[in-house]
Amino acid sequence: MSERRLFYETIAREFDGLMDAYDLQRRLEVVFDELLPQDLTGATVLDLGCGTGRFSQRAHERGAQVMSVDISQALARLARGRTQALAVAADASAIPLPSGRFEIIVSSEMLEHLEQPEQGIREIARVLAPGGRVILTTPNRRWLWLVGLATRLKLRPFAGYENFLGFQELRALFEKYGLQVETHRGFHPWPFQLAGLRALSRQIDRQFGGGRWGAWMINQAVRARKPAPG
Repeated sequence: MSERRLFYETIAREFDGLMDAYDLQRRLEVVFDELLPQDLTGATVLDLGCGTGRFSQRAHERGAQVMSVDISQALARLARGRTQALAVAADASAIPLPSGRFEIIVSSEMLEHLEQPEQGIREIARVLAPGGRVILTTPNRRWLWLVGLATRLKLRPFAGYENFLGFQELRALFEKYGLQVETHRGFHPWPFQLAGLRALSRQIDRQFGGGRWGAWMINQAVRARKPAPG
């Protein structure tokens, strides 16, 4: 397997420390407070690209039966330790699980790290149960130039894949694999590292992220449903 694909295995011990706390909290809010607010008691949830298990932990706290999956064995172990959920190391492009297995799939900032993001969306559609929902966040390709610049200037330690999808491209791929997009919105109108502007950023996210401005924001979030037969 490509060394670039396994980059996160090399930084597993430092993973949490490298995360921006505001960005992580904002993504948790978007996923669990704004796009997935309902009770999860008893629901089967897949956290795809689980990292150290922050999203798995939140789903577990809401009563879900959680499975955590990450390509990094070290990260999967850390997620298991945080939630006591079943956690396995597997490639999101070829998930070794039966079709229709999960009622809800959560995936935050994973898709862009696949060599071919379309394969990840195809697999999400396959393992999602009919009538189930996926909530996914991923960066917007409009901002890839800035991320690339930061990498070249050695402002961020990253050596993996960064295959960002455009706003319309992401929606089209969801629809290609039979997932009906219910909500597609943007968040982070400017780099979240600008600490003094974070309160205003969150306010703009919530007020304008679902409109035309959303397509210009740094990150995008999608909630989509897999239709049930009949």
